[in-house]
Amino acid sequence: MPDKSSIPFLIAPDYLPDHFSHWYLLSSHLQRESGCTLSLELPAAHSEMNTLLAEGNIGLLYANAFLAARLIREQGWLPLVRPINRYDEVLVAVAADSPYQSLCELPTDALIQSRPNQDIHHIGLRLLRESCLNTEGIRLSEADSLSLVASALLKGEAQAGFFTADIYHHLSKHTRDNLRVLQESQLGNVSHLFVLHPKHADLQDTLQQAFCGMADKPAAALILESLDMPEGFATFTAEEAEAMTAWMLETTPPAGEQADQAAEAAADTPAENTAETADNSGKETAETDKTA
Repeated sequence: MPDKSSIPFLIAPDYLPDHFSHWYLLSSHLQRESGCTLSLELPAAHSEMNTLLAEGNIGLLYANAFLAARLIREQGWLPLVRPINRYDEVLVAVAADSPYQSLCELPTDALIQSRPNQDIHHIGLRLLRESCLNTEGIRLSEADSLSLVASALLKGEAQAGFFTADIYHHLSKHTRDNLRVLQESQLGNVSHLFVLHPKHADLQDTLQQAFCGMADKPAAALILESLDMPEGFATFTAEEAEAMTAWMLETTPPAGEQADQAAEAAADTPAENTAETADNSGKETAETDKTA
């Protein structure tokens, strides 16, 4: 029988603002199907998420592949499910009036503004390398929110910025008119993942069944549509989670000394502190619009 005690269910603040209320619908559905009691946590910032993870009470987590794989590897968290055909893509953008028309035109010592997110960094660097740009001299500067990334471009403080594609495309037209996309990834092999704390190991099969059965139930399918996950979920293994991170790390060596230091710091940081520190996308959208 499923454990009836409340399980804190944390969603990393990487979601679109329109999705906020729909996470509650997902949580309610999972509770009905599994018999588990879930307590949804929607932190407003990654610093808040870090604190919640450090307290050691979170039982179910939806987070980027780097954090999820690290928790599996170092703390024994269990893989649950991943969204089917819902991938984390990154785009490189510049200010609308920037002289750079393609990635290969960027200076070899360009300052790239980004959020403190390993997925974004490595996919973005992969795009630069595939454009034949030598990234050895590229400088990475981290901003706490998407609004600050956009602001740095508009003020001429950085030559380009790395953005998560889904959030960028949901910015207002006014904001996007002040920016220009040079290239967007279409890799299709890195995604956020749901993972379960090992103290709830007896619920792994139950929760996997609850997640994976959603696409076959009309009411649940509507929830999936509202979260832009229309095809539902599939199980994944710890090896598949590691493959996502290894793929990014092996194909995109760190750019410059700053990225080397960032990678070393990430390797030395406890798993509960490896989450990003950006504000959630709801605040980012509103704040970015103000800077445009």
